Amino acid sequence: MTIYTSVKDYVKRHRNGLLITATIAGGSYFAGKYATSKIRNIQEKTTADRLAKENLKRRFQQNQNDCVFTVLSLLPTLGEQILHEMNIEEGWAKLQETRKLEKIEARLRKEREVAASLREEEEAMEQLREQDTSESVVMVEHETSEDKKEQVESKKTTEKPRQEMDSSVGSLSTSVIEEQETPLPPGILSKKEKNLLWDEIKTMSFTRTFTSIYSVTLLTILTHIQLNLLGRFTYIWSVSILNKSEPTIRLQQEGAEPDVGFLDPKIERMYLSVSWWLLHRGWKKCAARVQEAVDEIVSGIPIKGFLNYEDSKQLIAKLRRRIEFEIDGKPINYREFMLPDTKEEELEFIRGAGFEEEEEDVVDDEKTSSISLCKLLDETKDFIDSPDFNQVLTSCLNEVFSIFDQHAFVSTLLPNNDPMMGSSIQEVTHAEALKLQEEKKVILANLLPTISRQAHLIIAGNEYLNAFAHMKELQAFSALIYTQYGDEMNKA
Repeated sequence: MTIYTSVKDYVKRHRNGLLITATIAGGSYFAGKYATSKIRNIQEKTTADRLAKENLKRRFQQNQNDCVFTVLSLLPTLGEQILHEMNIEEGWAKLQETRKLEKIEARLRKEREVAASLREEEEAMEQLREQDTSESVVMVEHETSEDKKEQVESKKTTEKPRQEMDSSVGSLSTSVIEEQETPLPPGILSKKEKNLLWDEIKTMSFTRTFTSIYSVTLLTILTHIQLNLLGRFTYIWSVSILNKSEPTIRLQQEGAEPDVGFLDPKIERMYLSVSWWLLHRGWKKCAARVQEAVDEIVSGIPIKGFLNYEDSKQLIAKLRRRIEFEIDGKPINYREFMLPDTKEEELEFIRGAGFEEEEEDVVDDEKTSSISLCKLLDETKDFIDSPDFNQVLTSCLNEVFSIFDQHAFVSTLLPNNDPMMGSSIQEVTHAEALKLQEEKKVILANLLPTISRQAHLIIAGNEYLNAFAHMKELQAFSALIYTQYGDEMNKA
């Protein structure tokens, strides 16, 4: 009892202090719990944001890799048509065959001339032998008529060179007449035919290479627009699943009941197949415009004309200006090269891509899906018509043409001792600079094989396609498409 009484008296004496202590302890406990909870929430939110950003970054990067592989899978279809329609190799083969046959014909002509000269020598020797025999007989029978023999010999000696000269001139005139009247052997082109073939190779080399550059560039940008647009819908769907709410935009399985706000797999496949237009129709329209520019600018350059590096740079600049801009200086609209623009063209694309059964549904837009093909095409056209597209396209073309310039002109027109091409900067005098400039002239005909060969390298991918993977402008444009959620994320 004594302990209990003492404790009770202690509590009564220190009641206010104990109450304050208990309040502080309880407050500290609950404050710690609250702070711990807040810190945990902040950590979870930070972790969730970091995972979301990593997920978005990973999805975006995977999307860009898919773009590269998709373009690689489409290049053979595009390249087969371009190389078939602009078959420069056939012209080169004709020139090589003509050169080979001309060498054979020249060798045969030389052999015929040698044989003819040998026959003439044999005839002359035969005449000399007959002459010696007749002279010996005359000497035996007419020993007393020496004066007469001398006259006969002098007459024969004067007539002999004249007969041989007449025989040579006659054979030469006969050979000339035969050469003029005899037609060329089969397979050998005339001078006029050679000139026409060289002009055709000249224009077609530039047309095929420039068409390949523009077509591959447009195909690459179109593929980035398509896959990033679809990737955005897929990402929104994944966010909706993570939020554990009913997604308004989702990929619905085949055979399921249609719902408002889903991306039908058929629509997705049809939208991915829209590149059919560029692969089968658009590149031909692009080639026609390139052909006009080449006929206007390149046709005036003689095939044996000399070009230096500055001339080649100006030539590329003129061709690009004529192709990429209208007469009034405004940039052309590339949409007709990349997408079907009218209902008739859309029907042609649908039939060509193998979607005849869905033709009426797409044209009448009777799908219950809110993400229809028309909506996807309209949004794609909006991106193509935007100023950002022209800026990205110009940057991509600048990069690709710099690679083309390096392969086609720099390696040929710039000598190895050029200070700019060395490992270190060297100082040269004005006279040395003029000397180097004089050495940079090459006949256009010698540049055509390298120019025409670039089309194969462009279509094969390699260095040209790798340049797009490191384009910052293209990456930024893809990120803009991928993250332009609009009202869709709010609905999700």
